[in-house]
Amino acid sequence: MSLLAQEESKRLIEFSLAPLTEEHGIPMAIMGIVVVFSALVLIVVFITVLPRLVAPFIQPEPAPQAASPLAHDDELPEEILVVIAAAVAEALDRPHRIVKIRGLGAGESAWSLEGRMKHHMSHRIQHRDPK
Repeated sequence: MSLLAQEESKRLIEFSLAPLTEEHGIPMAIMGIVVVFSALVLIVVFITVLPRLVAPFIQPEPAPQAASPLAHDDELPEEILVVIAAAVAEALDRPHRIVKIRGLGAGESAWSLEGRMKHHMSHRIQHRDPK
């Protein structure tokens, strides 16, 4: 018969705070934090200063001059005002007042205007018939 002797089992992983308190543990952790935050500060400074460094090399593009029927004092000619008032009177079969007329900007399309009209029409006050 053979007897097998078993050695006491050793732990595979041991947890200890000794490496932090001995030698260079805590100073190394502090140094790592200082290095990381210093790098972040340098990145923020670089991103902040970059537009100022690049600005002299960028030439602004001239804005295209759009031909518009506006007069020098930003008023529409009387013929256009009459046509707009007639169109509004035809579309709205009730008394109205035109408050503001402005042309479309470069970013405004027919789809956005249609959406805006639908939004404004949803807030319209519905009058009851006095019957």
